[in-house]
Amino acid sequence: MRQRMLCQRRSYNAHNALLILPALLFAMLLGQSNLWAQGSVTVAKELAEQLIRRFSKEVADEGVEKLTIRVQAVLVRSGDDALRAIEKGGPRALRILEGSGADAAISARLISKYGDDAVGALENPVRLGMVRQFGQEAGEVLIKHGVVAEKLIASAGSPAVGAMRELTEQSARRLAMLADEAPTASLAKNSDLLGVVGRYGDRAMDFVWRNKLALSGGTALAVFVANPEPFLDGTRQLVENTVETVATNIGKPIAEQLGNATDWTWRILALSAMLLMYWGWKTRGPRRSAPK
Repeated sequence: MRQRMLCQRRSYNAHNALLILPALLFAMLLGQSNLWAQGSVTVAKELAEQLIRRFSKEVADEGVEKLTIRVQAVLVRSGDDALRAIEKGGPRALRILEGSGADAAISARLISKYGDDAVGALENPVRLGMVRQFGQEAGEVLIKHGVVAEKLIASAGSPAVGAMRELTEQSARRLAMLADEAPTASLAKNSDLLGVVGRYGDRAMDFVWRNKLALSGGTALAVFVANPEPFLDGTRQLVENTVETVATNIGKPIAEQLGNATDWTWRILALSAMLLMYWGWKTRGPRRSAPK
């Protein structure tokens, strides 16, 4: 009997401990939160005073108290990154962080890393909206490529962000030029092609630029994006595949019409077209290897 009562008491104590433990953890977290809030007020006030000293013309009218409240709200939301961002970017950075809403942490990381370049990019509401929609990588691309990136992201969205991540300025401009020309505009929006450019960088973009008209045909593009490495390595030629495609899609129907036609004029014209195609294919190699 005594042993049973002892077991019941132990079970009761264990049950109470399980009930009390969450309350203790909550109290500890609440205490840490209060300490952080109290500390952030001190830090925010010091930062506000610093802003008034460094940027008196921009923030002097607000006063320390009002500016402290603004800074503290941003610090509580984004922490140390926001502190570094405001120290680097001043009142302009503070306004950007306030306008970033729930995504202020992303803006804070960009400004703390890239400084004035990030401030200049994110002050543009359109670009800030892109960062909020597509994330920190979009911000880095916008900082790197500016208006070119803005244009391509607006057109192709997330695939354009991935494509421009590793591109040099020249390659990014070439991609934008493809978007400007009607025959090649679809290439700059094609998610599969942009994925290849994102994986292989300038190497892929150089190939796309040199073969833009062939790729815009459709069939050649599908062949390339399915397995780009042989083309980029030079072990496979896109032109050869294009000639085969033309011969299949154009030459074959002409041959069928030639066999069925009863009009001699049609036969002569069709035969001439096929001869011209054959001559162009045969002379393609010598012309390409001729000295410039």
